[in-house]
Amino acid sequence: MKHRFTAMFCMLLVGVCFLSAGATAGKAYIWHDKDGNVHFSDQPPHSDEVGGDIEERQFKETPRKETAAPETPRSPIEHAVRCTFRLKNKKGGASGFFINDTGLAVTAKHVVQGATYSMKAELPGDKRKYRVRILKKSKRHDLALLQVAVKGSTPYLEIRDPKTLVRGEDLWAIGNPLLVFKETVTKGSFSRMFPEEDWKKEVKMRKLPFKIRGDQIQFSAPVIPGNSGGPVVDKEGKVIGVVSWGYSSAPINFAAPISYIEEDFASYLQ
Repeated sequence: MKHRFTAMFCMLLVGVCFLSAGATAGKAYIWHDKDGNVHFSDQPPHSDEVGGDIEERQFKETPRKETAAPETPRSPIEHAVRCTFRLKNKKGGASGFFINDTGLAVTAKHVVQGATYSMKAELPGDKRKYRVRILKKSKRHDLALLQVAVKGSTPYLEIRDPKTLVRGEDLWAIGNPLLVFKETVTKGSFSRMFPEEDWKKEVKMRKLPFKIRGDQIQFSAPVIPGNSGGPVVDKEGKVIGVVSWGYSSAPINFAAPISYIEEDFASYLQ
């Protein structure tokens, strides 16, 4: 079983990608590397990685009439959708969500890596765009803390310790795939807490992808570029992790445990 497990992951590594979306909503690149493996990514590959033509696809968002969010959410998952927003700037964007009623929010660090203060948040049912300030980026984990300049109180997600999850437990990922399909909800299950040391022991990787450290939550809810930074919640709508990265060729995705914000951003959470 161990050899089958390792072989499966080696094959899937050709499809690994971050899950933030490019500057133009819905731009995607499909290309072959020099070994003939197919890749799907939201950023153009480096020339030394490509073994053939690069196919570029662009998705345009269809304008729609905004409607006010209902006063009372009809389910915990609907409440989680209301707590999640689309995050954008000229370089791209993805998703984020509120963790208190004063506009404090969380996203994935790679979503805001290199971003400026021109970032804007677009809330469900609201035509306005709110200024976003990056308070802190984690040095170790794929997490970043934001302050969204919203007047009045914001809906927010309660936090659950991911160590209490049970294998097979239902989970929902919420976000903005390709920045086009806003407020998207996908359902899957919790697979396991993937220990950092298992990347070397089981997957035979010398170090974690993209310099991410710490344990990861493995889950099966479908996510694609644009989902990054969005919450992964349980049936009660409590957040257990932040969508980070995954494999484009299989329902094997990973989230940064939400519990890490307590050590990374402790001074802001008091």
